[in-house]
Amino acid sequence: MKKTAAILAVLLVLAGRHGICANSLAADPAAANQKDALLSPQAKKIDEYLTAITPFGYSGAILVAKYGEILINRGYGLAVREKGIRNTSETVFCTGSITKQFTAAAILKLEMLGKLSVSDTLDKFFSDVPADKQKITLHHLLTHTSGLVGDVGGDYEVAERHETVQKILAQPLRSEPGTKFLYSNAGYSLLAAVIEKTGGRTYEDFLSRNLFKPAGMSDTGYRLPRWKNKVIAHWYVGEKDNGIPLDRPFPYWNLIGNGGILSTTADMFKWSLALKGNKILSSEAKKTLWTPVLNDYACGWDVLTTAGGKLFQHDGASSLGSSADFRLFVEADIVIMLFSNQSPDGSALIFKIRDKIERLVFNEDVPIPPQLAPGDPKILARFAGEYRLPVGAKFNVSAGEGGLFLVPEGQEALSLLMSVNLTDPTYKELNARTTALIEKVVRGDYQAIYESFGGGVPLERITARQKRIWEEMEKKFGAYRGFRVLGTIPLEGASATLVQYDFEKGTETIQCVWGPRGLMGIRVPATPVKIKFVPQTATEFIGYDIGTTRLARIQFKLDNNGAVTGLSISGRTASRM
Repeated sequence: MKKTAAILAVLLVLAGRHGICANSLAADPAAANQKDALLSPQAKKIDEYLTAITPFGYSGAILVAKYGEILINRGYGLAVREKGIRNTSETVFCTGSITKQFTAAAILKLEMLGKLSVSDTLDKFFSDVPADKQKITLHHLLTHTSGLVGDVGGDYEVAERHETVQKILAQPLRSEPGTKFLYSNAGYSLLAAVIEKTGGRTYEDFLSRNLFKPAGMSDTGYRLPRWKNKVIAHWYVGEKDNGIPLDRPFPYWNLIGNGGILSTTADMFKWSLALKGNKILSSEAKKTLWTPVLNDYACGWDVLTTAGGKLFQHDGASSLGSSADFRLFVEADIVIMLFSNQSPDGSALIFKIRDKIERLVFNEDVPIPPQLAPGDPKILARFAGEYRLPVGAKFNVSAGEGGLFLVPEGQEALSLLMSVNLTDPTYKELNARTTALIEKVVRGDYQAIYESFGGGVPLERITARQKRIWEEMEKKFGAYRGFRVLGTIPLEGASATLVQYDFEKGTETIQCVWGPRGLMGIRVPATPVKIKFVPQTATEFIGYDIGTTRLARIQFKLDNNGAVTGLSISGRTASRM
């Protein structure tokens, strides 16, 4: 449920576009009680895009409204795979860190009622506040400028209010209050505690009575709504079913106030309408809510200037598979609510598609893949295995989720998958540079990273971060065994070299991102390149990367007996081992 910081994504440049066939699992059959004939051309294009990307990994729901009228409100993919239950316009999803805007609104509601002021300091609400934190105001908490620690525990750890507050206040400050933007879930947990202390009710009850019910929202909350009458989307990472939050200790104080509230697209639309009026918050309160301080962040909202005009937005994601994005284009009077309950590769899926949705909403073109049907698992299983190129690079092929997953290993395999010039020396040079760097890093020589950054990042900070990362990896995976450079892929204006660390109990992949001036960053952990391919014919498959909107094509080779002997991609053949 934590807000995910902006990161460089793996951009896969694929090629080719082929074939169209029906998609049997994509859109909500009820289609939010709308008929396709009634959808605007704009809404039809959005539906076409989401329908087409569903076999390649999208699962969730969308609502788009303009001038207060809903253009589209539909679900895609499956809410509960085991039971074949589809996502619909009524499916319940996790809002993640979008929860923070509810907490911020509740604080401002209490200020309207004369119960507090956002300029109040922590010692007004909590006893024994350490001296270094006595200057922290509620406004510092709201705008992530308090300097407090980011988190003090896992979302679903059993943690009561008092012990969580004490744990947060006991942590050293990361910066002087009011001087830096440092995202803090812990700060929003303190705000939730203030709401309970000042409002005289539990956090969820206060929100329900003062925000949700006045807005007409009946399907938003942690435990109060009547969830037994609703379908709550399960969270999936690949094929792993992580269930729903109600199956866990939920909610407790590492999560309350900063994330995890459940809702529907329709309820979030009602919330957007309520914010347009003054029934819940006054104009003065909303001015505070949407006035940014540092890093374009206001109170539970990012406030941005975009090509589509002023944008109020927030997102949220979980490593368990859920992600969400809520956007209000103020001048254009457009609302976009986007949910997902699937993470095909362990990264937040919403962050890969929200820019495409925005382009479609503003009538720009987006490359759309052909609409393909998921394959039969029994038939797909025959293609699983290892396929090796003559130079030694290989593709590992696995079957699942109605398609095949291709994982390249080695520079030639990566280059073929991305249609990169095989003779380009850039990738060989970066592989060698990364190898030399990692050989020093695993020996604890962090000076090498400092020099690769060009001295732009303090050595002390690099050393502290690398030691912490290394301790976490060894705690998780056991003793270190070695590393392999998997290859380099192009990014926009940069390149990323993938490195796999091998440990006693598993592996971890990292990314060294290189720019024209040297090392730009090291992403840990990083997602390995893994592309889903869906069958077009009995032996031909189309691969599509949702993030880049590019396509690839592979064809499997069979012998006279029908046995799979190899695969062909970009004019090269890899033999099955």
